[in-house]
Amino acid sequence: MMRARLLPVCMVFFYLDSSLKVHSFTVQRRAARQALDYVAKIENLGNCSLGTGESLDLIYDHTVWNSYALAAVRLANFISKIITTNNNSLASLSDEVLFALVRNNVHLKSFIFGSGIPFEPHPSLRYPLFCPYAYRNENKTKVLTKDLAVEYNYTDPSTEYYQVLRYKDFSNISIVTDKVYFRSGDALLPAVDIAQPVADIDDGHWTKPYFDCGGGNIWMVTYSSPIFGLEQDQKTVIFRGVATIDIELTSIDINQCDLSKIPKERATFDVFRGTHLCQPSTECEFTPGAGFRRGAYICKCAKGYFFPNSNAEEKFYKGYDIEADVDSALNNITSLYKYSCTRCAPGCDVCTDMSPCLFTRNVVIKVLILILTFIVIVFIIIASGIIFRLKESKAIKSGSPIFLLLMSFGGILMCLQLFVMFPDANEVLCMLLPWPYHLGFVLMYGALLLKTWRISIIFRKGQFKKVHLPDRTLLRHMAMIMAVAFGYLVAWTAANNDFSQMKKTSSGLKFVMCTENWWSYSAYGMEIVMLLFGVYLCFTVRKAPATFNESKHITWSIYNAILLSTFILIVNYFTAETVGPDLIYSMTFLNCQVVVTMTLVLIFVPKFYAVYMKIEIKRRDSLPTVTGKMKSRSSSSQHRSIAVQTTLNGEDSARKNVRTRELKISHSLDLSTNGTLSPLFKNGNKN
Repeated sequence: MMRARLLPVCMVFFYLDSSLKVHSFTVQRRAARQALDYVAKIENLGNCSLGTGESLDLIYDHTVWNSYALAAVRLANFISKIITTNNNSLASLSDEVLFALVRNNVHLKSFIFGSGIPFEPHPSLRYPLFCPYAYRNENKTKVLTKDLAVEYNYTDPSTEYYQVLRYKDFSNISIVTDKVYFRSGDALLPAVDIAQPVADIDDGHWTKPYFDCGGGNIWMVTYSSPIFGLEQDQKTVIFRGVATIDIELTSIDINQCDLSKIPKERATFDVFRGTHLCQPSTECEFTPGAGFRRGAYICKCAKGYFFPNSNAEEKFYKGYDIEADVDSALNNITSLYKYSCTRCAPGCDVCTDMSPCLFTRNVVIKVLILILTFIVIVFIIIASGIIFRLKESKAIKSGSPIFLLLMSFGGILMCLQLFVMFPDANEVLCMLLPWPYHLGFVLMYGALLLKTWRISIIFRKGQFKKVHLPDRTLLRHMAMIMAVAFGYLVAWTAANNDFSQMKKTSSGLKFVMCTENWWSYSAYGMEIVMLLFGVYLCFTVRKAPATFNESKHITWSIYNAILLSTFILIVNYFTAETVGPDLIYSMTFLNCQVVVTMTLVLIFVPKFYAVYMKIEIKRRDSLPTVTGKMKSRSSSSQHRSIAVQTTLNGEDSARKNVRTRELKISHSLDLSTNGTLSPLFKNGNKN
């Protein structure tokens, strides 16, 4: 019995009665779907019988309309006052006055579509049934008023807004007594006590949604407030009718989309939420303005899906079409599959077709690099076996076989990085990736630098004091260095949460890349400092005479590692990320060749060459080796030996003069067994 366009903030939210809480959500949704189907049935019926029997078994959150319901409460209390002050008679109220009262409620610029006063049959009424009713016309330009009782019987048991209050117990209704001073001429008369019942908003009743046939011919809800008279005892109320206001549901949209996750929007449960027929590959989007009818939504392709018809102007499915199709298919849900979207290519968040979004790695490049890496590892293992077999050879023993083997093992660890990078990157692989490279780097170059450090110490201090640096001592230093590296990697792994990140190439293809952060940059920085320390050590032993001169080879390998590896890392940082993982993999392989293969070649090949060519150096008796042990002494030796390194005779005139001086004191040369020079040699060297 009303009609008004409601603002979106005043949309009604339906929910099941609290007494139905025991029902599952599936049962509730099924009931909501049945209600929607019933709404569609009434909509398509075209005609109906007079009355309000076509109702939905749903109740709604009426609190949004309580302010409008107060108009009915005030009207009911006003008529109750008129009745009680006139001995329960309505004779003092003419039809014109009653019609004016209901028109006044509708004339307000509010959401009230109609207002009525269905009276309980009473001898004071001029008609058996009387219901002044005002409502807006279809285009809402005029307010029409009529006696609704002429068209249908509002006392019918199916008329909810009337029958519920008619039989409600009002024994606890509030009855107030007012003092009224009437006027007579220019003076006030003595106060008169007037008792009257006063209804509150909670004493009224909100109906279930119903189709008002013969009144407004629309879907609506009605709030009715009771009208009372008083018995002679002034304590018992008499039901005399109701005052109503009607709110049109035809102007209220039915939102069938899923409930929002926003708490404020979920505070009022809407039973129609979640009753849409969108497929899992689509998302329901509410389209307001359709009114109290189903299908007020569209099904748009969900994230990761695209509309199959690329030529369609509208890239979505209309809810009205889906609902109608289900009806025509006799509720055959399988017919809904044609309203699905197509999944995008892997990795695509948004797409319009099946174009790829993920970078596809070149299998040939991956396999070729892995094979080459495996070959490098095999050669390192072979070289390690040769070193172990020839460990007693002077050329091999001068380089400390145990540390050469440690370098080989470190090189193998660094090569294992490429095996970790072979699959597509993920969190686990990116967490493991730093371990083989950095542990291998520290092991390989730590062993190399410790060898050089021992030579530097013996060369610089061996002439002045006894120096005892056997392999066991250096291995303890090596263990401490490895412990520091291991602890750093443990802290790195424990402190990081995200080890991988999504990157895009210049062509827009996505790929997963291991994250570079300050932990990795710090590790590279410490390794560069380690290499620079190696440069310093090589500088300190640059003048050390040697037979198998490692210092220049070590220097070359360190320079290569610093310059070429830094260049590769810079290129990898600025270029490879935009080109893709194939270039990153290739640059990592090149870096491995620089810091592993080239270094081992520079250190191992000269030693293998010396063994192959059977280069034997005639040395003085009792010259110390790297471990400080004594070797046989020959007085005819033509070479000076300090620690491990020797230099062949005849290299330049300056060294020749030095050797000449040494030959003069060769018989008086006395070297200790721990790698120190005797005072006699020290004095001779000073000369």
